[in-house]
Amino acid sequence: MQLKSDITLEQVTKDNFPGDYEALVKVWQNQCYGPVSTNYSQSLLHHPEFLAILNQSPCVTSILDLRTQQFDFISSNVEAILGYASCRFVQGGLAFYNTVVHPDDLQNTWKLRRTIWEFILTLPAADQVQFKFNYDYRIIKPCGKEVRVFAQNSVLQSDNRGNITHIMAVYSDISHWKKSEQQLASIVSNAKDTCLFFSTEGNEPCHTPSSLSKRELEIVKLMAEGYSSKIIADKLFISFHTVNTHRQKIMEKTKTKNTGGLVQFVISHGLI
Repeated sequence: MQLKSDITLEQVTKDNFPGDYEALVKVWQNQCYGPVSTNYSQSLLHHPEFLAILNQSPCVTSILDLRTQQFDFISSNVEAILGYASCRFVQGGLAFYNTVVHPDDLQNTWKLRRTIWEFILTLPAADQVQFKFNYDYRIIKPCGKEVRVFAQNSVLQSDNRGNITHIMAVYSDISHWKKSEQQLASIVSNAKDTCLFFSTEGNEPCHTPSSLSKRELEIVKLMAEGYSSKIIADKLFISFHTVNTHRQKIMEKTKTKNTGGLVQFVISHGLI
């Protein structure tokens, strides 16, 4: 697929936007926001050393203001990694973002995001900031090449009423190891030893989230360290059969097909 690099926001209409995107924007806009302590578009200018680190990183970093759906910041390395100048995102916000996500992924990406937010907003404000949420999708570069990115999101700032106002995201190019087109999302809280997975296929609703138990998380971490089922069983004082049963359930929940895929999945989703 070819996407012209000279696309303008004037050419983008709401008819092109997924319904889940529109619904989520309404959720953000309907929040009764209070004052916030930091203006990131200005404060980062006073930290040139920190900016240099972000701009030279192998990953793209962004700060999104949910109140306006605009990016307060996106690192300049976005042009080298994704092909678009940072000013395109800063000026166009999520409207421009929607034009560069692969059209086959756009609907499911916003479906997963909406499901994540519906879950987060059921939590007390103090708990919301503990969760990180991750998902992957494809970007179409101006030359037409596809890049699969993995987006790791965390709450950066809330207002004085506890409403989330800013999200920081780090985007990694995972094209070299993820070849499947299936999209998954995860919500992770290391503080609570909690991990939920959401998946969606085609136009079907998001599946009921799967969660890894504390024991399953222990086994996943030991698997990632290279331990066999027998050694894991010895370390956790459980049977070999129990370990293998857990391994099978873990792969079913994470929709991975083998140990290598599982290890890549849990590393990229911040489980270890």
